[in-house]
Amino acid sequence: MNLKILKYSVLFSAIYLWLQAYSPLVYKSSRLFPDDYRNGDLYHLSYLAQFKEKLPICNSSIKDSVAQNVNLYVIGDSFTEEQKVRNTDINASKYLNVHWNSQVEIELDTSKRNILILETVERTFRNHFSEEVTNFKFDSKYKSELNNTWKRKLKDKIDEIITFIFPEKDSIEQRFEASLFSYDFILRFREIKAQINHNFFGRIEKKVVLSKDKNHIFFSEEALPTDSRSAFYPLLDSEKDSLILSINLTREKYLKAGFDEVYLSIIPNKVSVLSPDLGTYNHLIERVQNDSKLMIPVIDTYSEFKKKPSKYYLKSDSHWTCEGRNLWLNKVNKILVSK
Repeated sequence: MNLKILKYSVLFSAIYLWLQAYSPLVYKSSRLFPDDYRNGDLYHLSYLAQFKEKLPICNSSIKDSVAQNVNLYVIGDSFTEEQKVRNTDINASKYLNVHWNSQVEIELDTSKRNILILETVERTFRNHFSEEVTNFKFDSKYKSELNNTWKRKLKDKIDEIITFIFPEKDSIEQRFEASLFSYDFILRFREIKAQINHNFFGRIEKKVVLSKDKNHIFFSEEALPTDSRSAFYPLLDSEKDSLILSINLTREKYLKAGFDEVYLSIIPNKVSVLSPDLGTYNHLIERVQNDSKLMIPVIDTYSEFKKKPSKYYLKSDSHWTCEGRNLWLNKVNKILVSK
């Protein structure tokens, strides 16, 4: 009898492990497994113990009362995703964040001051503005924001179901690996292996790069001069002018659509602030932000970050610290309560 119970226990455990690896919905809802990225995305790739650091939970930076007459819309990336920037961090009566990979239909409340921020990290800036931005659509069929929100949620749910039925192979493997090998005692063995490879053979994970003094770690895509997303990949004046034209056209389009203000925010690559000596820095942010042809107001963080480089980026991760996040939020919230 006990052997039979053991067999069924093993069988059901195997089925559950397969199911949660196959389905992101089951994986997220189970909460039985440790977060694979709890120690940072760069540590997760390298397993170098010197870059292991728990990701912080940042407090709200709002000090003023909410600006009831302002609606804020953001087209952004992982720096402004829900886990990092919450509604309670934004000094506006309404806040909608849409990822660059998404398109939504909206109806602006013309009785409010509608502000749009185009936020992108430096390494994806060229891709996002290679053409005019089209993430927001305007449709007269949407009679209210409530209806729009309901349809957007329905679309998201349909997308989740499709992802459940047809998940990407790489994602399945990552979830299965995370559910089995992300516990702290197993990470220790991975750290030992990574340290041996680094110390004795001079090898590290190909997706990361170390600074010259070995004190910082970066995504290879932002640090290798052969990658077009890198801070060291050449930026010709002709390409810069084309990017600025795309930004200007995007701003003009959204102003005509009903937005009162449109802002650009380029978040620096970690390597651009901490190790610009790894190659010949292309100075993309400065060249774009200071160009006289740029018609859009800028939310500048680069000039602040480079004053105290080690203060604004996490040791274990490609994203900013709470200080860096709050610096950006304070600039945004000042805009929201102005005028």
